[in-house]
Amino acid sequence: MKTTLRRGFRLMRWWQPALLGGLLSAYLQPAAAQVLAAADSATVAASVAAATRTYTSALGLETVLYDGAEYVDYKVPGTRGHQFFGGPEAQTGSVVYRGGTFANLPLRYDLVRDQPVLLYPGQAVAIMLVPEKVASFTLGGHRFVRVVGDSLAAGSLPTGFYELLADGPVRLLVRHSKRVFQAIISQALTLEYRQTDALYLRTATATAEVANLKQLLALLPDHQAEVQRYARQQQLSFAPAGRVESAERLLRYYYTLRP
Repeated sequence: MKTTLRRGFRLMRWWQPALLGGLLSAYLQPAAAQVLAAADSATVAASVAAATRTYTSALGLETVLYDGAEYVDYKVPGTRGHQFFGGPEAQTGSVVYRGGTFANLPLRYDLVRDQPVLLYPGQAVAIMLVPEKVASFTLGGHRFVRVVGDSLAAGSLPTGFYELLADGPVRLLVRHSKRVFQAIISQALTLEYRQTDALYLRTATATAEVANLKQLLALLPDHQAEVQRYARQQQLSFAPAGRVESAERLLRYYYTLRP
């Protein structure tokens, strides 16, 4: 089945631009004759321009957005859970790819491989977006940005995709990842995917992982007392289950204190 899909996908990549080009050529020849013969040349010119835009748009998507390798699901049968962010099904999102912005795309995000995946329209084929060409992407209501790390810089984040929770003078980022673990369930050895979320705070001069309120306050240049008071009043917890939400609420409150 996969072999058939791959052959169909390669065939589609070959004939789509050719077919569109043929249709455009067939349209342009009578259109040119109409320009000479018809009185309303403006209407003909507008139609030709629309056909050209359609052809260019389709060809652009084919050669720019779908230039990655095919994504093959590597999940071992019987493994509990999945390797994707949010769910195994595709979610509507957008991507900034090679300087262009593409919206309303069916996307998935593989957290094991740190890999955005795009479903090919109308086909049971998925394409891996080339990470180096992705500046950012959205998935549902979540926004992810690509951070390029510097191995020689102290406190530099590893290169990869991070969810941007709060953006401003102080940025709050979270690195989502998944790994396969062994677990004993009903007295049977079972494989399951487990997700971890590492939280980072970035200022103009420092970047550090945040695991508790004390570490967060240490990176805020001012208003530390007000932020700490707000955390107590709101009973915000930095336990693993609520750490991301609590840090996001605190940082957004911190933004309201700055001029």
